Amino acid sequence: MSALPPIVSFVAPSGTGKTTFLERLLPVLRDRGLRVLVVKHDVHRFEVDREGKDTWRFRAAGAHRVLIANRSKFALMGEVDGEVPLRTFVERYGPDVDLVVTEGYRSSAMPKILVAREAATPRRPWAEGTLESIEPLVAVVADHAVALPERHASARRLPLEDPGPCADLIEALIATQRAERQVSAVLLAGGRGVRMGMDKAQLAFRGRPLLPQLAERLQGCTSRVLVVKREGQELPPLPADVDVVTDLLPALGPLGGLLTGLAAAPTPFVFLGACDLPLLDPSWVRWLARHPARGADVLLPIRDGHPEPTHALYSARCLGFIKRAVLSGELGMGSWLGSVRVARIQEDEWGAERDARSFVNVNTPEDLAAAEALAD
Repeated sequence: MSALPPIVSFVAPSGTGKTTFLERLLPVLRDRGLRVLVVKHDVHRFEVDREGKDTWRFRAAGAHRVLIANRSKFALMGEVDGEVPLRTFVERYGPDVDLVVTEGYRSSAMPKILVAREAATPRRPWAEGTLESIEPLVAVVADHAVALPERHASARRLPLEDPGPCADLIEALIATQRAERQVSAVLLAGGRGVRMGMDKAQLAFRGRPLLPQLAERLQGCTSRVLVVKREGQELPPLPADVDVVTDLLPALGPLGGLLTGLAAAPTPFVFLGACDLPLLDPSWVRWLARHPARGADVLLPIRDGHPEPTHALYSARCLGFIKRAVLSGELGMGSWLGSVRVARIQEDEWGAERDARSFVNVNTPEDLAAAEALAD
């Protein structure tokens, strides 16, 4: 499957002025040579067909979907049985575009830009806490100073009346997302969870299954997500397009999972994560994907003086060296690192930019409760 084009979502309560701003922004993006697909998400029922037209009559007669086309345009009218993932629309209708801009989809994992107009009177104001939950928020386009939660302090501030700076930011995001296309995420889910007293792949975090939450987060910042499981292991329902692969060497723990992920991933790099990292921050992947040390075979964060192999980036070149180490009986995660180029990223480099809570893992019920408290 080919990589998706970069996606940027514009979010705001209805009636704030998202559409008006996009009307100014789209010509600027077009003039910069970008072919843009716009997807609008509407939480209410809508109808684009007109009663009495042939297409309406076909649908009234029982057609599930009707497509009308000529040499310059097409339109599809029809029914769906539930919410369709944004990625599905993009894969189907965006193979020849450079950028996808969405209006809405604030719960997606794609980069988001908030639109705020001081004089706006939203028709449906957001519930309290909605802004806090938006992730990742990369910018605010506004005509006034917008108070943001602390977690969004790094969001760029852009003018509402001039779309040029927003277009500049989007071009930078496109460059970043193109780098991310070279990375797959590998989530290790095959551990036995002895100290937890249950299969950690089945853990719930804040009332929802954790593994699907992690997979969805990583879908927004990588080309592909792969979950490595044990033979016969049951997993909770996962988001569409997540690949499930069986661990080739389950007795080797994380090393076998990494080998399996590298063998199955379609990209030059993989980011290795685990299913017991409830606060895993996808910005780690974005940061590593564009790190100056990308020429190395392994980008390995160091925390409290220790390596963090399940927050690291590994190149496809590592696969052969891991195989040789396994055949030699060297079965530790670090046993083969001397054979490749390793960039050890010290805490004084990442600590000012990244949230250390991302490293929190849960091995016991007490760990899980503590992580839920940290997330509040």
